[in-house]
Amino acid sequence: MHNTSAQVGNTVYDTHQYKKGIYKTFQEFRANTPSITGNLVVKNKTPAAQVYLLSAPNELRIVDSTGKEQKVKKFWGYSDGTVIYIKDNGLNKLEEIGYYCIYRISAITSVPVNRATGGMVFENTPPPAADKRVLNLVTGDVYDLTLFNLRRYILPQDTTLLREFNEDKQNKSRLVYYVQKFNKRNTPIW
Repeated sequence: MHNTSAQVGNTVYDTHQYKKGIYKTFQEFRANTPSITGNLVVKNKTPAAQVYLLSAPNELRIVDSTGKEQKVKKFWGYSDGTVIYIKDNGLNKLEEIGYYCIYRISAITSVPVNRATGGMVFENTPPPAADKRVLNLVTGDVYDLTLFNLRRYILPQDTTLLREFNEDKQNKSRLVYYVQKFNKRNTPIW
């Protein structure tokens, strides 16, 4: 059963007035109804601490009436009232909100860059990890923004766009463009 009155104009998809607070679940995020509000602070960690502790680059804290900060442990994401952040190895700003929301992963790895090869990629090197991910606003599924995932999971819902993508010789460098085009052509229904 869908409650249509709560959906019209109030979801994160329909509004640009994000409610300030912490979303405990994906459903709270989608409905733009954070269940925890109050004075929120984001604490950034040093790169050394991130590598040493294998921890996220930042953490969310809530400040109580006495000024004491407490780390928020279990939550999906949060909004500062202007921007929405998803919790995925730290807090990552949603760069675009649509059928597929786009965000950049901010992860520090302890693997050094191979300067000996001058940045050239050879056949036997593993592909670089995707630096962006997409969140399906209908299902809550998160995918790395890769050629494979666009072909397999995202674009098959729009066969015309999938055909255009497959015929585009520059498609590898235009992944965000195709997600944005998909968002313009398709409206999420839940």
